[in-house]
Amino acid sequence: MAKLDALRKIIREEVRAVFQEELAGILKEAVMANRTQQPITEAVKPKQPAIGTLNKQVPKLVPPVLGANNPLNSLLAETAMTMTAKDFEGFGNISATTADVPVVDSMGDMFASARKSSNLDAIEINAVPDFTGIMAKMKANGEI
Repeated sequence: MAKLDALRKIIREEVRAVFQEELAGILKEAVMANRTQQPITEAVKPKQPAIGTLNKQVPKLVPPVLGANNPLNSLLAETAMTMTAKDFEGFGNISATTADVPVVDSMGDMFASARKSSNLDAIEINAVPDFTGIMAKMKANGEI
């Protein structure tokens, strides 16, 4: 055991001596490189030219004032009366909910109503499962 401890002590001393020699050389190189190196300065970005027009005034958009005798009022009222939820689909990517979506009893029936495709992204489902039973249980349990 004594020989093993002596061997370990000799190895430690030799490794320590080698590290000290190598670190001294590395530190000298770092100090010399730091002395000869120019200080880092931040470059100023060139100012980008402003894109604009020769017109200095900003145009102000004024909404039209529709008086009682304006024929547009009756046209707008008629349009509002005749529009359905289908007419609103696509305005601002808002999809309107309609009552013509069939309600099915299970997920299997929902997928059965879809067109068959091997690409999962191409499957279009036009049916909704009936969640009234689940919602009734959740209300009874006080979860919603």
